[in-house]
Amino acid sequence: MRIGITLAALGLCTLPALASFRSQDTVKPGTKIPAFTATAVATVDSHDVKVPTAYMIIGVNCGATPGYEKRFKAIEDEFRAKGVDFFWVFPNKTETLEAKQAWMKKLGLKGGMVDDVGAKITKALEVGNTAHVILTDKDGTIVYRGGLDDSRDEAGVKRRHVAEAIKEVLAGKPVTTSSSRAFG
Repeated sequence: MRIGITLAALGLCTLPALASFRSQDTVKPGTKIPAFTATAVATVDSHDVKVPTAYMIIGVNCGATPGYEKRFKAIEDEFRAKGVDFFWVFPNKTETLEAKQAWMKKLGLKGGMVDDVGAKITKALEVGNTAHVILTDKDGTIVYRGGLDDSRDEAGVKRRHVAEAIKEVLAGKPVTTSSSRAFG
């Protein structure tokens, strides 16, 4: 019984409707982020970026989310202060807008919240599971896509992929690890 519940919870992390997309074929590091417009705290226009931007594709009910909550908050706090924008993109139709807003409030996240109705943005970004990060430089070029770090378990983290990529972008250096596995 417990295994069935765990597997069902993990199923919420995947987006089966996206199975027809070729994973990361066209939306990859070195390419411009696809055009989309979404309403968050302000209108998000992916082709009108002026600063490095992290698109955090997440699911409130994803089984991996609780293990990442402190890390999500820490990375936003660390890098928003340095001029990086964060947008929290929620594609799962099984989650209510109220649940998404409550989750952001609980964590004290300050970035824009995007209720990705129909997973249109997530599909455009060719993301097939949550939690997944797409990081762009100030020109909107994707410099990183994948997981927040190298371990689902916080105690096992050896490399903070997104944090390292942001540091490199802010320093004007090329990103050394441009993609990784997302564990959701």
